[in-house]
Amino acid sequence: MDTTSISKLEGRFFPAGISKSDDAELVTIASTFSVQLKETQEKIPVEFSSLGDRLGNLPRKIYFQDGSVFECDDNDAVDEMFDAGKGFFSKLAKMEGSFRFALIAVVLTVLALVGLFRYGLPAVANLAASVTPTPVILLIDESALETVDTVLFEPSNLEQTRKTELSAIFDELVIASEHTSPPLKMLFRDGGRLGANAVALPGGTIILTDQLVALAKSDDELAGVMAHEIGHVTERHSLRQIYRALGIAFMASVIVGDSSQLIEEVVAQAALLDTLSYSREFEIHADIESVRIMHKAGRDPIAFVDLLDRLLEEYGIDPEKDNSSWISTHPGNKDRRAAVQAEIDALNSR
Repeated sequence: MDTTSISKLEGRFFPAGISKSDDAELVTIASTFSVQLKETQEKIPVEFSSLGDRLGNLPRKIYFQDGSVFECDDNDAVDEMFDAGKGFFSKLAKMEGSFRFALIAVVLTVLALVGLFRYGLPAVANLAASVTPTPVILLIDESALETVDTVLFEPSNLEQTRKTELSAIFDELVIASEHTSPPLKMLFRDGGRLGANAVALPGGTIILTDQLVALAKSDDELAGVMAHEIGHVTERHSLRQIYRALGIAFMASVIVGDSSQLIEEVVAQAALLDTLSYSREFEIHADIESVRIMHKAGRDPIAFVDLLDRLLEEYGIDPEKDNSSWISTHPGNKDRRAAVQAEIDALNSR
């Protein structure tokens, strides 16, 4: 610090232990400091202790040995008096005033958020799902079932004899899947506004809607759907989706500074929707698992794709022309049929 010449700063002086300030002037002469109060012209000698960091345009604080503090609004003048312009925070404060720096910072922040969303969250969600104990998964499953029953489904109108037949097929597929924990179970519901569909909840509950049963032309078509949903459970796709939704909500709360009930509601709804709409990657993995299970059970592994073709037609989509996606996230049926057939061929060649 070079104070061989006389330097002055305008600001406010806080005596030690007192929160009230007085307008004052900080004067340095040959490395000695004194504070002169403007109202009384009293001159108070002080000994320098430390200089506060420069943070944007916030007032700068200069600390003295006796606990008193001098506060100055002119950061550039403080930097000049204490030769502090080369410090990190001073440089940062100057960069913050640069439009170019601000633009680069925004771009880097967006890229970091995209990277976190695209790669970080899935990785963390996968790890969290893999270490979640079964009792916790069952509690999540119970809560999810209560939610979908309230929001989406109605009691099934399917005849009991048909339920018994399909349950027996399901038990056969569970054995073929070799899945043991959490235990798998199948329920039947009227799809309501969801219509013909099947849902796999995190804890092994698989729901088949009456409308999907009515749309099927063979038991193998429904068995393929069941095996597909079993694949979602064994790979913990629903749980991974829920953890991903939680991560997104956490990011939102950090960005907007809000951890209120609104954020909690967003989490609940996002988690519910994510269990009903898997990523393309998850769908492909579930398809492969379905082929394996159906092949082991001695059933037609590709039959469920025929059912999906008719499901597309229910939504007004031509399966022969659809090569991108069905209901936005599932692989296109042409691609799906080809991938399933390739897996069947691979299994048959072993």
